[in-house]
Parts: sequence; C-alpha cells; structure tokens
Amino acid sequence: MVLYDTYNSPFIELQTPLTAWEIVKIVIMLPTIPFRILFIACCVFGVAVCNTIAIWGCDLERPLPRWRRRLVELSSQGFCGAIMRGAGFWCPRVKGLEHWEEGKRAGAIGVFNHVSYIDAFAIVWALCPAGLTFEFTRHIPVLGRGIMALQNIYLPKKAAGGSMVEALRRRSATPGMPPFVIAPEGTLSQGRCLLTFKTGAFVPGLPVVPVLFRYKLTGHNPGWGVINPKLHLLRLMCQLYNHVTVECLPVYHPSPEEEEDPQLYAANVRRLMAAALGVPMVDQDRAISQALEAARVRPSLDGRRVVAPPGVLDAEGRVDLGPWLAKQEAKRQEEKKKGR
Repeated sequence: MVLYDTYNSPFIELQTPLTAWEIVKIVIMLPTIPFRILFIACCVFGVAVCNTIAIWGCDLERPLPRWRRRLVELSSQGFCGAIMRGAGFWCPRVKGLEHWEEGKRAGAIGVFNHVSYIDAFAIVWALCPAGLTFEFTRHIPVLGRGIMALQNIYLPKKAAGGSMVEALRRRSATPGMPPFVIAPEGTLSQGRCLLTFKTGAFVPGLPVVPVLFRYKLTGHNPGWGVINPKLHLLRLMCQLYNHVTVECLPVYHPSPEEEEDPQLYAANVRRLMAAALGVPMVDQDRAISQALEAARVRPSLDGRRVVAPPGVLDAEGRVDLGPWLAKQEAKRQEEKKKGR
C-alpha cells in the first residue's frame, strides 16, 4: 500500500481557488477571448510561415548560415512574445542574459524548472534555444515546420533514456548548433517546489546554465499539474494580467566528481536551483502524476478541495497509489521486452 497525501501534492493546486473576484474577472474578460484566440492563431501561422521560409532548402542536421539563424530568431522570438501577450503576459521579463551568452561560449546545456505549457513560449521568446521534443511534432500541421527551424532534438515517444543521452552527445560535438535546453524534472507541477531530477542532461558531463521560471502564483496559477484543462485555460485567459520572469543563473561547471557521478551532479544543480527559487525539493516524479490521473484524483471545480471517484480517497484525503504504480511498472517492463 502506497498512501499518498493529495492535499500536499506538488501536482494539485489548492491555493488559488475560484473566488468571487475570479468569477468577476471571467465575466469581464470573457468577451475578449475569441479575439485573443484568433490573434494567437495568426501568430502561430505567422511563425510557421516565416520559419519555413528561413530554413527553406537547409540541412537541419548542420548549423544554419548565420543570416538564416538570425531570421529564425527574429521570427520565433517576435511571434512567441506576441503569443504570450495574447495570453495575458503583458510584460514578461528576462534576467541574466550575460550568463546565457557565457554558457553558449562554453558549450553548456540549459536546464530549467518545468511549470507550465507557457514555458515553451517564454523560453523561445527569451533565449530561442533548441529543445527536446517528440518525433510526432515534426508532422503537426502548419506548426511542424516552424518548430523544426529551432533545430530541436527529436526522439520517438517511447525512446529509452540512452537515446536522449546519445543525442545530447552528438549535439554537443557539433559546433555552431543552437544552444540546447532540457527540463530535468521531466514533467509539470504547480510550481511551488522542485521535483526529482532525471540524470540524462547530466550524463555527458557538460557545463549547465540553470534557467528559472518565476510565475505570478496568485489569482490563478499557470502551473499545469493534475487539473481540469478547459477551466485552467479559461482562468488563465481571464486574468487581468499574468506575469513570468525568465532568469539565467551563472554557468555551473561540474567538478571531476560530478562528471563521474551524474546523480551527484543533478542533485547539486537541483539544490542550487531550489535555493535560488526559494522553494523546497520534493522527491516525486512523473509516475506519481500519472498515477493520480489514472486514479481520477483532481481538484474540485472551485479549486478548494480534492475530489475522486467513490472509495478512492480516505477521510484524510489520502489515496493508495500502489495499484496504479504497479500497473505503470508492469507496462514499462513489457515495453522493455518488446524493445529487445
């Protein structure tokens, strides 16, 4: 039995409930949403077209000519900034760009705390790096070509961890490619802590630039944990303003001990980032989030309590995640056997 306290979960947000003032904001802002969604859609189409033109005829496995890379940066950063403003992030900020530039010269990897789907737009707006994404994103209608221009690393959806490490090593050995970022938590949370770091980004032993996302967590939390997606997006779009700061910390060069021990390296960088953010470290990961989803545990519509099907929660709001975690492990083992 694995009893899990849902009222202290990093994946369930209960600190920004749907208050009377939040309902008033929805009433005020709701008429603007169709126009803003249309604006965002036009921006998505615009970045796809501009980036497609910028990379036309190029081999994306090699560095782009400098002028083409500059076109990709202007298009991606401009349109992503516009998309953020369409979502109510009127004045996003970026700090520590000098550390990012130093990291580029050192061949460093960027590692960031993964809070929200907004992270993708914010980091492209601020830094325009390459990232890690699934192979299927190449084939997204319209947007796929725009994403490809960033020269991301693409992996199959069920790729093993070794595939990512090998891809990182190949990328780091190719001078002139855009800097790369990765989220070592491997999943999203409500942003009030740092989850367990996976070691993949640290196995190559390269320097890292810690990148921090700081969101306004009052009114409505943009963090994407275990949520009601439609209500979450509605509340985000109906805020009078949202805010995010992207901050780059100084380049972290691993010690010889950290180069030999990726777990030590990951733990030390995680500790540094948690201290800079002023948040605790919580030893939970994507498996817990998936188990909560499978058990159909989620916050109520008003965001004040945790709800689940009858018999799932006990009187203290705890759930036995053992059966769902066991199913996940059995599924992983089955996939490993098929991959051999």
